[in-house]
Amino acid sequence: MRPENFDLNLIRIFLTVARCRSVTEAGNQLGLTQSSVSHALGRLRGLCNDRLFISTSKGMLPTATASAMIAPLGEAIALAMNTFQSARAFDPSIDARNFVLILSEIGELSYIPQLLDYLSRHAPHVTLNVLHLASGDHYEALAHGVADIAIGTFPADKADFHEDRLFDQPYVCMLRADHSTIHASLSLKQYLEATHVVVDPPGRGPGVVEQALAAMGRERNIVIRLPHFLAGPAILRQSDYLMSVPAWTSRLLGSPAYIKCLPLPFDPGVITAKSVWHERCHIDPGHQWFRSVVRKLLCAPDADGHAR
Repeated sequence: MRPENFDLNLIRIFLTVARCRSVTEAGNQLGLTQSSVSHALGRLRGLCNDRLFISTSKGMLPTATASAMIAPLGEAIALAMNTFQSARAFDPSIDARNFVLILSEIGELSYIPQLLDYLSRHAPHVTLNVLHLASGDHYEALAHGVADIAIGTFPADKADFHEDRLFDQPYVCMLRADHSTIHASLSLKQYLEATHVVVDPPGRGPGVVEQALAAMGRERNIVIRLPHFLAGPAILRQSDYLMSVPAWTSRLLGSPAYIKCLPLPFDPGVITAKSVWHERCHIDPGHQWFRSVVRKLLCAPDADGHAR
């Protein structure tokens, strides 16, 4: 194979299929049809003389050959991107750039309106893509160049990654405004006797509320675990269930007509929102500019739960 005949787009398709474990989802994220992705995989299989991915009940699993290719190809893409993007300064008033963000659904609701408003006024040629990934998968996506920055709550510092602390928020308890037994305040006895709706994103592990209760030797009666916050208010409206959430989340989701928020009867600590990015783009001028915008706009939620 002659180097000048190799289609570099095959690398990006390979890495996206490896991350998504799905031809259809990879096509959605790349803006390609399923048949185009399948055709690209066919070309790669011919080049490598290997099946690369095997269809299973858990998705498209990489073969040993494909697994060995993922890291070096991700590094090659990152190096190529840095080579081109770091070659000159970034001028947001005239330069075109697309940034890929990893956000949760509630983060999308909170942050994207402010970002788009700012970009429309100061960077008219900058566009955004948003990805929703399971907890933990954002590190791989950032390292392989699939995404530029992740915004949310993440574990402590990780090697080869940088982070910027945006804001801390305490937890509160959301419940129906006309709850049958809990009125102006909430005791620990009431909290433990109640039934709870818990938001438990896939792969996250125990949250700060679970950890605080475990430290006291207590646990909640959980009726349902949800992957996202958005269905919570509708469930609370028709029940006496409780839902513990960060204060800014409660302001985004709550409605004064049927939802109220009370302080928790114990202190689980605060939740910290961060922006996280990989070393590969740390000195890229465009990325530096975008990180400064994120910090400027999202450093603290306002009284309505939106980022400033």
